Amino acid sequence: MIQKTIPVLPAINIKETIMFYESKLGFTAFDLGGYVVMKKDDAELHFFLCADRYLCENSRSYIQVSNIEDLYIELSALNIILPNGKLADKNRGLKEFCVRDNNGNLLRFAEDTRK
Repeated sequence: MIQKTIPVLPAINIKETIMFYESKLGFTAFDLGGYVVMKKDDAELHFFLCADRYLCENSRSYIQVSNIEDLYIELSALNIILPNGKLADKNRGLKEFCVRDNNGNLLRFAEDTRK
């Protein structure tokens, strides 16, 4: 049975990726040399070294969160929210906003507000 899925995203520079996720998003990094595991709470993202900028800019991850308004305020202060990715109500009771990481990967943060 499936228990969990973990996105594996491309990273142009592993060290810069570690710095971005640790300093901006509060993840803890486990550098395996050319591959890194990022963890925060119950979330986990993996990254592999990749020189293809196009692949990075066309990769994305959907991250479910709680207290999205608080997270939005916190990340807005860091100026990493996309101009067209501001917090908004979406279909089916979702609220979401978007960030691009240092590699160009799109991170969609969302909360199901129907709960």
